[in-house]
Amino acid sequence: MSGCEARDAKKLVRSPSGLRMVPELRSARSPFGLDEPPWVPDKECPRCMQCDTKFDFITRKHHCRRCGKCFCDKCCSKKVPLPRMCFVDPVRQCAECALISQKEAEFYDKQLKVLMNGATFFVTPGTSDKSELMVCRLSNNQRYLVLDGDSHYEIEIIQISTVQILTEGFTPGGGNTRAIGMILQYKVPGAEELKQMKFTASEDFSCNKKLSASWLAAMHKVSKGGKTYRRL
Repeated sequence: MSGCEARDAKKLVRSPSGLRMVPELRSARSPFGLDEPPWVPDKECPRCMQCDTKFDFITRKHHCRRCGKCFCDKCCSKKVPLPRMCFVDPVRQCAECALISQKEAEFYDKQLKVLMNGATFFVTPGTSDKSELMVCRLSNNQRYLVLDGDSHYEIEIIQISTVQILTEGFTPGGGNTRAIGMILQYKVPGAEELKQMKFTASEDFSCNKKLSASWLAAMHKVSKGGKTYRRL
């Protein structure tokens, strides 16, 4: 077990919004997570905040678990998974929030799983001309990029500043390209200058090339969605 995963214990907690499986230590929380929002107090919400229907004994009010606002059942009827808040089951969300959560589902169901499964690359640190074959993966708590070979690195996700995907096959007139590597720049706490690492896909086996390309595509998705998915 790597150092960054030594405190991955989780606990089941109940909030007004539902059951959540959260890390025991706040410092072990995923950088892709969201805090539960405060609910708009019932007394401040006499009408649906979407359609303006007045609440009464028949028309009950419901709180969206993602934004915390008050809605009638018609405007807040969807129950959608919300992994960014660690909910165990799908939770009630307004139409706008449900759409956002559904779009994020692919990120959680596909990209994060690909990154956590890992892939093999030749890794070149800084300006060195020596590369090392390493298995690269996202840690179970999603906080670190873990690199294992003869050497070992743990790069905190929130410290990554830029991700440049390297491709081949591009022609001036257009054409198919495939990801063959990436250049990663990140900050080490306490240091002013950025550090850099270059990742090059292994050409040993065709299956490795395909796995590496999928991993790089997932990493590109994370970098493109940085403002959405990461708490920077």
